[in-house]
Amino acid sequence: MSDQELPDTADYARWQVAVSAVVGIAVALLSVWWAQGFNVFYESLYRVNPSVEGGGIGADWVAGNSIPALDFLIAFIHAADVIMGVFILVMVFLHWAAFRRLAGQMRGPDEDVSDAVAADGGEVQDGGEPR
Repeated sequence: MSDQELPDTADYARWQVAVSAVVGIAVALLSVWWAQGFNVFYESLYRVNPSVEGGGIGADWVAGNSIPALDFLIAFIHAADVIMGVFILVMVFLHWAAFRRLAGQMRGPDEDVSDAVAADGGEVQDGGEPR
């Protein structure tokens, strides 16, 4: 890639970007290490404990949840969460596609008026000026 394609990085040297990446990764790793209580061994890291003896993840709340209404509410909230997550993804991709289409119709900074797309559906006159 050239500096023309990435104007935001045109002012930075490669070593500056590399140092920034190394510092970012180091800070991320140190923050995980700190959050785990400075433990480095697998046996001492946080784990999800099973809720039923011999159960494990997905034991379906057998111990501690014997109220049917609570079980229904948990399932309902999970379903609503999934539906809202899908809706958010649809909206993100819809906006991404709309803005890509809008950007494709815009005139570039070095483009003459006569080369521009008539984004509003207008026509270009003989002189190159939009009507």
